[in-house]
Parts: sequence; C-alpha cells; structure tokens
Amino acid sequence: MNRLKSNYLLILVFFLVSSCKVQYGSLSAFLSSTAAFQFEAIESAPGFESSWLVWVEQPIDHHNPSAGTFRQRVWLSHLNMEAPVVMVAEGYWAPANYITELAGLLSANQIIVEHRYFGESVPESVNWKYLTADQAARDHERIIQLFKDMYRGRWVTTGISKGGQAALIHRVLYPKSVNATVTYVAPFNLSRDDDRLIDFFQRVPSAEIQNRIERFQLEVLKRRREILPLFIDFAREKGMRFPMGYEAAFELAVLEYPFSLFQWCVPVEHIPATNGTARELLDGLYRGIDFSYFSEEEGVRMAPFFYQAYTELGYYGYLATPLKSHLHHFNTDTISSDFFLNPEWETPHFNSTFVENILTQLHRKDPKVLHITGALDPWSATAPNISGLRNNVRIEDPNGCHLTRINTLPDSLRQEAISLLKEWVFMR
Repeated sequence: MNRLKSNYLLILVFFLVSSCKVQYGSLSAFLSSTAAFQFEAIESAPGFESSWLVWVEQPIDHHNPSAGTFRQRVWLSHLNMEAPVVMVAEGYWAPANYITELAGLLSANQIIVEHRYFGESVPESVNWKYLTADQAARDHERIIQLFKDMYRGRWVTTGISKGGQAALIHRVLYPKSVNATVTYVAPFNLSRDDDRLIDFFQRVPSAEIQNRIERFQLEVLKRRREILPLFIDFAREKGMRFPMGYEAAFELAVLEYPFSLFQWCVPVEHIPATNGTARELLDGLYRGIDFSYFSEEEGVRMAPFFYQAYTELGYYGYLATPLKSHLHHFNTDTISSDFFLNPEWETPHFNSTFVENILTQLHRKDPKVLHITGALDPWSATAPNISGLRNNVRIEDPNGCHLTRINTLPDSLRQEAISLLKEWVFMR
C-alpha cells in the first residue's frame, strides 16, 4: 500500500511539473508572465513562426543582487514549443536578429544573447570589475532557466570565437544545463600575450610563404616616405583617428598583417610583389588588415573585449625581430597589445586562473561539445586540448580559417559534424 501511494505521489508530481510547462497558451503569454522580460514583436525571421526582441533584467553582480541590474538584449526566433532550442552566446554585441546554421540544421528555436557590457547591454553606471567570464556564464544560465519554462525540446549552446569561449565556459560551469554545445573557432589563451599565437607563424605557413610575407612587410617599412603619406590621406578620408598617432598605427598595421591575413582567409596570392608602386603596396596592406582596427572609434567600441583580454581571456602580441631595425616606434623583439589599454581602467592585472580552471574542469566533466576549427586560423593555436576526452570532438577544416563553420567544411567532415550533432540532440 505504501509503495502504491509513493508511486501515485510520484506520478502526481510529474503531472504537476509538466503542467507548469504547458500553462502558456502562446509565446506572448509566457513573455508577459515573467517580470524579468520586456519585449516587442519584430519582423519574423524566415522559417519561424514569430520573432521577438526581449530585454532581460539581469543582476550586475550575480553574487550580490543588491548591486543593481541591467537590461540584456536577446533576440528570440520562435518555431514551436516542442522543437530544440539553440542559444547563441555572443561574445560581443548583437545589434540585430540573424539566423544561425545550427537553427537550420536542427529545425530549432533560436535565442541570441548579447554579451554583457557590449552594445545596448550595458549598466547605466559601468563598473568594469563585473565584466567577467563567470558573470557572463551566469547571465546565460539565467536566460536558459527562464526560457525552459516555455520550451520542452533539447537545448544546444553555441558561439563563434569569443562567443565560443563563452558557450564552453557556461557548459563547463553548468554541464547538465543543456544537451550539447558547438563552439566555432574558439581560443583559450593562457596569458595576456599568448606565445602560441606567435609560434603559429613559425610552424604553419610554409617557409616560402613566411619569407614572402616578411619581404612584403620590410618593403612597406623601407618605403615609408612614399607610403605613409598615402596611409594618412586614406585614414583622414575614412575619418579614422589613431590615439597612438599615424606613424605608430602604420607600423602596427604592418605588424598585424600576417595574423589578419591568415585569420580571414585572404589568399596569399594577394600579397603584393615588392616591386609594386607605393599605392599597390598600401592597397595590398589594406587587403590584409583593416586599418580601422587601430582607430580611436574601434578602441571605444572594443573596450569591453580588451578589458576581458587583459584581465582573464588573453590575446596576442607581435614578433618584431625581423622588422625591428625599420620600426621607429617599437624597439623590442616582442610587442605587447597593451596599446589598447583604456585610460578609464586601473592597470588591468591578467590572471589565468579562471581559464586554467575551466580547462581542468572540462577534462573532469567531459560534457558533449563539438569544437569546429580551421587549421589555417591563428586562433587554432590556442584551441582547448581535448585529448583523451570521450564526449569532446574536434572537427578541423585543413584549409579553414576563422570563418570556418559546419557548412563550410569539406563534405565528409560536414556530414560527420551533422550526424554527431543530430545524434546528441535527437537520440535519447
């Protein structure tokens, strides 16, 4: 009799819990029922029933709710309550709705989350100490739990580059919160200027390509008197202002050129011949590196990124040895990226403990994660080591760069990725 009574109570609890998830007759009813949401309907994304801009009220400090709140921008594309949910952890801003390849591959609902302190997801009073990967992971977990009151399908988290970092960090801290995670070209740097991102250029490009790049860089610097005035005219025409000055920005563009060239799949055939005109050399430099990267405007826009890079997520520097004798503003063999430091900050102290702990826990917990990388992407040099893990799988495009996605993989690798992902999401 006691066993029957116990079973009855379990069944009753099951139906009570289930009924909590089906009490909303519509998505608008669900959004209206949650005090944390402000929302408005927007033009529906193709293939979805409806789309919404949702503002989620989040604690500035999840460890101390009395520190205040901010509104986090979220884009929701709704298919139905039973379909899987793809939650996109943006590492940066998310100014508009868009559709990811995962939502299409899985016929899923989609939630895009703008990263705290980026875009419109910024507290009225900015205290930089709350811009941490831990706080961002807690933002993502709170959003997942809020929307789980509505959606009954399986959950997949994902992100590209810094967003991929954020997705993996969340998954490690909350391994049972979702069913699968897909990271695209996500690095995990272990120092503010991670040497592995310099070493990449000593081992991945062929000696011929390395020499070709170096000859081009040297030629641009040697012909500074011809090319620098053209650089300044171009920058002024585009409205670019450089806090470090035109000449230092010019040198930084030359130093950045190899990294940007490989990161964005610029064909090596576009490296100009050294006997080209000054205009041809400048145009070739610009094809490899967008000069606005060093501009004052971009520095303001990217300040949250660099704060995180300088405190816990790391970045890269430049190996200047081959060019040093032709540089006027830099005189060390390796050059740090600290020229992006914001005067509003106290000098940031880099601490690798958090990222190291995440990588350690990844090996302990081994949640289902698909890592998509490109072998020609410099950021692949700091992709997490997943050797020995059963549930972490890396699929790498041998010719891929930072633009590598599932749909850009060679056919056999693409099918492997899709099959694995569908197995994780649809097979119980």
